[in-house]
Amino acid sequence: MTMTDSLGRYLRNNRGNATLMAIAALLMLTVLASALVTTAMSSLTIAKRQSLNARALQVAEAGVERAISWLRGAPAPDGTTDGSFRNHVGESGDNHSQCNWYAEQLSANESFKVCIRDAPGVSGRVIIRSESYVTYGSASASRIIEVVAERRAENVSCWNNVIFAGVGQAGHSIDGNVVMRGSVHLLGDGESFTDLDGDSRWDDDEPYTDSNKNGHYDLGEPYTDVDGDGHRDSREPFIDANGNGVRDPALKITDLAEEISGTADIGNNYNGMPSDLLAKIPSCPTTTFAGETVQSLSAKLRVKHGQVSISGSAVAGYPQQIGNSVKETLDGAYVTDGYTGNKGASSVYADNGTSASYDLGDGVVTFPTLQDPFPPYGTYQDYLYSTSTVVNSSLTLSSSNYSVSGPNGSLTYTASTGLLVITGKVYFTGDVNINASKIIYRGKGTIISAGDININCNVLPETRFPTTDALGWIAAKNMTVGGSAQLTLAGAFYAQYKVYIPKQSNIAGSLVSSYFSVKNVPHMYQVPALATSLPPGMPGSDPIWIVTVDIKSWRDLGGYSN
Repeated sequence: MTMTDSLGRYLRNNRGNATLMAIAALLMLTVLASALVTTAMSSLTIAKRQSLNARALQVAEAGVERAISWLRGAPAPDGTTDGSFRNHVGESGDNHSQCNWYAEQLSANESFKVCIRDAPGVSGRVIIRSESYVTYGSASASRIIEVVAERRAENVSCWNNVIFAGVGQAGHSIDGNVVMRGSVHLLGDGESFTDLDGDSRWDDDEPYTDSNKNGHYDLGEPYTDVDGDGHRDSREPFIDANGNGVRDPALKITDLAEEISGTADIGNNYNGMPSDLLAKIPSCPTTTFAGETVQSLSAKLRVKHGQVSISGSAVAGYPQQIGNSVKETLDGAYVTDGYTGNKGASSVYADNGTSASYDLGDGVVTFPTLQDPFPPYGTYQDYLYSTSTVVNSSLTLSSSNYSVSGPNGSLTYTASTGLLVITGKVYFTGDVNINASKIIYRGKGTIISAGDININCNVLPETRFPTTDALGWIAAKNMTVGGSAQLTLAGAFYAQYKVYIPKQSNIAGSLVSSYFSVKNVPHMYQVPALATSLPPGMPGSDPIWIVTVDIKSWRDLGGYSN
């Protein structure tokens, strides 16, 4: 038998085994393929569910963001912008049965509904619950998020401070042993001007030689190019808000905006206020801090330009002490150019530390000058003149009775009792000098001077300042408050140029001016109610609301997918 015959016989005898092996191999491949397909389909299902869950979470977060935007002032579903749309039912736990739900469709397949309600027992805190719904084909998913947030609405107008200093003046700062209880807001912005040549800077009148003696510069006459811009600049118009005859730029980083020393302090409560003054104003507001109810003026220190110098035993705020029912720390300190002095930042006690810069940006808060445009009257001072009872003379109150009356305001002073009854606005074209033995005022009104105001006696409300009796003072130039020693005053004080406080007086209310000169340990106390109960005509009286919403906790309460 040949080798070829043997090989053929071998193959014929094993043909069945090979077929079985091939079939087995095909079966194994089929099982493996089926398993791979099942695994792939399962993975796709899992991935789809994960994608749906992730998208459902994003949609629920969009609901939270929408609720926060409403709390910050965006128009809510009911059209309000003050946060009042939220529920005030104060439900506890996860009970939302009484909550109003607001639904929004983001797309054909995505929507959320959101509920906002007050957090039980904590003023200013709200609970936001957002539930999302996402569907794609036959699959769907939902997620629930619950957020606890704190909403704070702050009126940052100039009158919501104990002291507000506007444009400032280089070389002049609030200095010495002054005690300020409440918010202190110092801009140091410099004086505004009209940029005639559009070079983004103020141009002064560069000197020139008037060769033809015609009293003005003519092209070709020799001049000094002070700023090196290649052409002669004439003086651009500016508002001389502080009355020194020159335009003052913003305070530099090396300028002092405030300098406190000795026993000076910026405080957050009424500790140390004389009882006779305390009896004439509303009680200090309260808040919850560090787990206890405390008196607090919500005081903040804001300095946009210039440094704050702190020396000796002076402080801005105090370390918080538990159990004494007052808030010692400041609610915040925002000082762009930082602190100096032999104590500096080490004597600043604020809830946000000492590294925060000015937080309100440009243009949000400005110093209200009497030369600001005020249509249709021209300027704000024109408005005051046109809407007041005008007296074309000065005013001196001392030992004689005085009375003036008109359609826009009246003032009656009785020398024997010191009672001053005022309504509306009374405008004097000359200076106002208050040299009486005392002033006890009744009603709500404002005394305006086109010149200076000098107040040299006690000035207190008959009942309560500012809710029942409120007296405003507006000086187009300078104001002296407390020209005699140991005076007690309550009012709203505005001077476009300077407020001068030369003696140790106690003053309740707000003082607004371009800059201040303060001596001999005066004590000044903010009255928070004044910002919403101002006498008529005070510059900058419109509130400026800044709303912040801080998230305190965030919980994913889960959901479903199918």
